[in-house]
Amino acid sequence: MYYNRTISKKLASLLEPIGKLRWLFYFVYYHNDLDFLIGKNNSTEWISVYRGLAKILTIKLNKNNSNSVSIDADQTYKNLWPNLYGTKNVNVNFQNDIKQLINIIKNTSTLNKYYDNQKEGFYQNELSRMFGICGKPNTDFVIIDKEVVIDYSNHAEKDILFGNLQQKYKQLQSEISDLNPKRYGKDLGEKAIGNELDFLALDKEGNILLIELKHGENTQGIYLSPLQIGLYYEIFTRYPRKDLECAVFEMLEQKQKIGLINPNWKKPYCIKDIIPVLIISEYNYKSSAKKKFDEILQFTRNQLGPCFLCNLQTFNFTMTNGLSNW
Repeated sequence: MYYNRTISKKLASLLEPIGKLRWLFYFVYYHNDLDFLIGKNNSTEWISVYRGLAKILTIKLNKNNSNSVSIDADQTYKNLWPNLYGTKNVNVNFQNDIKQLINIIKNTSTLNKYYDNQKEGFYQNELSRMFGICGKPNTDFVIIDKEVVIDYSNHAEKDILFGNLQQKYKQLQSEISDLNPKRYGKDLGEKAIGNELDFLALDKEGNILLIELKHGENTQGIYLSPLQIGLYYEIFTRYPRKDLECAVFEMLEQKQKIGLINPNWKKPYCIKDIIPVLIISEYNYKSSAKKKFDEILQFTRNQLGPCFLCNLQTFNFTMTNGLSNW
C-alpha cells in the first residue's frame, strides 16, 4: 500500500521558475479552463494538463534523450491535432498547438461536455484552480492532489487491502436497492465504486480533507456519496499516519516550489486529523437529493455503526458565493 505522488526533481524542474517548460506553467495559469495534475505511480511519472475532466496532454521524460519529452493523450485528442503529440525537444514552445487543439474541442459537441457544459468537470476545474495554482496565501485549505488513487505492490495486496473494503460498500449499495429500488435505483450493487477520489486537500489546522465533488444536478451521485466517501475514508484512516504526513508534506513542498500551490501558504506543523468532505456545485434546493442523502447516511450508520462519517463536512459551491454550508 503506497501513496506519494511526488515526481522526480528532473521532471519537476521543467516547470520550475527557470525550467525549460516554465512557459507551460504560465499558459495554464492564464487560461481559466486549464489545470495541472502532476504525479507518479509504481511504473511512471507525469505532468498532465486537464480541461475540465478531459486530460488533453501528458508529458513524460524521454529515457533515451534528456533534451526531449514525450507528449501523449487519448487517441481521440491525438486525432484532432496530431502535431501536438509525440517526441518534442524541451526547448520548443508548443503553445500554439495547444491553442489549436482547444479550439477544436470547443467546437466538437461530443467533447465539450467535459468542461463547456458547466457541469462537474467545469466546477472541478474551478475548485482545483481556486485552491491550487491561483490560490492565495490565506486560503483555508490547499488542494494537494486530484483523481486520488492509492497504489499497491501487486494485485494480491490490492485484493486484500482494497478489494474487501470495496466489496463491503458494493454490498451496501445492493442493500439500498433492495430497500427501495424505485426511490434509490435498481441494481446499485453493480455500480462501480472507489475508482478514485476527486481531491485530497490540506487545511491550515493540519487536517487532511478527502473531498468528493458532485454537480447539483447529479441527484443519485449526491445521495449515494456517503458510500464513496466512506470507502476512501476507511482506506486513508488505515494508512500509516506518519507515512501519510511525510507524503502530503513532500507533495505540498514540491507544488509550492513549482507554483501549483501558493509558496506563501503556511504549512501546518503536523497532520491533525482526516476529515471527509462532500462539495456540491450549484445545488438546486428543490432537489430531493438532500433528503435522500440523509436517508442513505442514516441507513449506512445503522449498518456500520453510529460513528460512520461522524465528522463529515458538506458544502455548496457556486461561482457567485464560493463555498458555503450545504
